[in-house]
Amino acid sequence: MRIIFMGSPIEVLAPLEIIVEGGRRVGAELVGIVSQPPRASGRGGRLQDPPVATYGKEKKVLTLQPENAKSPDFLDELRKLKPDVIVTAAYGQILSDDFLKIPTIGTINIHPSLLPKYRGATPVPAALLDGCTVTGVTILFTVKQLDAGHIILQKEFPILEGETAGALTQRLFVASSSMLLDVLGRLSNDPATKGQAQDSSQATFCKKISKDMGQIDWTQNATTIFNRYRAFHPWPGSFTNFIDRSISITDMSLTNSQETHSEVGKMQFEKTSKAIVVSCGSGSVRIHKLKPAGGKDLDAAAFWNGIRNRDFLILGNPK
Repeated sequence: MRIIFMGSPIEVLAPLEIIVEGGRRVGAELVGIVSQPPRASGRGGRLQDPPVATYGKEKKVLTLQPENAKSPDFLDELRKLKPDVIVTAAYGQILSDDFLKIPTIGTINIHPSLLPKYRGATPVPAALLDGCTVTGVTILFTVKQLDAGHIILQKEFPILEGETAGALTQRLFVASSSMLLDVLGRLSNDPATKGQAQDSSQATFCKKISKDMGQIDWTQNATTIFNRYRAFHPWPGSFTNFIDRSISITDMSLTNSQETHSEVGKMQFEKTSKAIVVSCGSGSVRIHKLKPAGGKDLDAAAFWNGIRNRDFLILGNPK
């Protein structure tokens, strides 16, 4: 069974590696990788491949990087590879009807949510924003309608206390590896496998995340602020203002306080935890690490000791 893997970020290397290392055990052979083109990165603007493309080239696997996955030339290259199954995982481009007709068995997608909940591109942040304690991985057939294909395999996983979107995404894709081998084995043994239809009446959809969503509103309750920090880490991050500087919050936790505060954004240093405690609309959060714009990552004590004027200790003030 000839397999093509399509993906881009480092988080999806785990399921790709399992195909390379264990695919033959279930009758699957990787014949190609598709990833995004190189993009300018860093201050020098040097072109850099996505991690999946870098891996493919290191393993000497045929690696394609089309600017447009709908282009006729790219689709012709795919047809020449004669794939039976195409596996997609955070690839980053919309696939056309002509594309979906190419594999003899079908295109399958690894989606980090319990579909039909959280269809779309940001399922992990969406689950954290909603304060979920359980999420999962779904492997499904890809159809034209967004994340609406039949489910081949689905598994639940707990969300760990304080876990951020970056850490949870990586953990879910690692967990998807063994699931993917199971699915490929099923398709190898029974290419006519159809999967289980989703209940579309239960579908929910993720919202697109924008940079400005990382701005902290200290009038919100502490749990909401903490969930937004988790959902937006590592991107777009959580940030606020202090006097005339923008500050990124890089490590945050909740306190047990439920107190309602009139002076939101007020900072105090807590010696026992060596953290900065910030008053929210109700409750409070602890800041353990933060990064001033243009500066380096600091622990809370170093930042606190660097404040010269202790008469004004409010975060979130307008510049």
